[in-house]
Amino acid sequence: MSVLLKKEILEMARSYKWIWMPMVFIALGIMQPLTSYYLPDIIEEFGGLPEGAVFEIPLPGSEQVFAETLGQFSQIGLFVVVLALMGSLAGERSSGTAVMILAKPVSHASYFLAKWVAGLLITTVSYLAGAAAALYYIYLLFDPLQIQQLLLSSLFYVMWLLFTVTLVLFFSTFLKRSAAVAGASIVFLIVIALASSIFVEPMMWTPGHLLELSNLAIQDQPLTGLWKSVISTIVVCMLLVSGSIGYLKRREWVQG
Repeated sequence: MSVLLKKEILEMARSYKWIWMPMVFIALGIMQPLTSYYLPDIIEEFGGLPEGAVFEIPLPGSEQVFAETLGQFSQIGLFVVVLALMGSLAGERSSGTAVMILAKPVSHASYFLAKWVAGLLITTVSYLAGAAAALYYIYLLFDPLQIQQLLLSSLFYVMWLLFTVTLVLFFSTFLKRSAAVAGASIVFLIVIALASSIFVEPMMWTPGHLLELSNLAIQDQPLTGLWKSVISTIVVCMLLVSGSIGYLKRREWVQG
């Protein structure tokens, strides 16, 4: 598995994913604090207000700004993660690379888990880069955040990224085309995120509630449904990984 993991990390470097993925998250992390701070000036400059009109917007708190930054990560960052990982297995399956690798003494579990670990690694690094950029400007323009709230919020968000990576690789195992993987992953993630915001109580038993927990943690509010969401995320990820590895072992996978 260590050899396959090095291969995945090297391929990500050759495709510049280690550069453009963190850069996108950094751009998102910088944009939200700057937009929140300078929003009154932007509206005054481009809003076409009558002469002498006063338009006052209260400055948001640092917790709200970071929560809005996480919202940017969950929207635009979601597409970035899916696009980066959609061809992890589907692409190698269609190109015949998977046949050459699995023909060697390589276990199917090692083959999948190497991609899973590499995907989680690059996604987490990208998030940390974006969060660090956001925190830098929040520190300059707003009040500093409490480290305990920040770490707890980031923990829940990284768990959401864990679920996202696992789901994308699951679809990449079962679907033959990368475009189909991207479409299925994005639709499923958007639906579960929207359902968790609308049907709060029943959706506490799903990974989608992790986004709400992340927002609650950064705002130092009670973490309702904490263990329900954490346990369900771990169980769902284990089932998705087991199902993917089990399907990889079928002969028709490399022949499809």
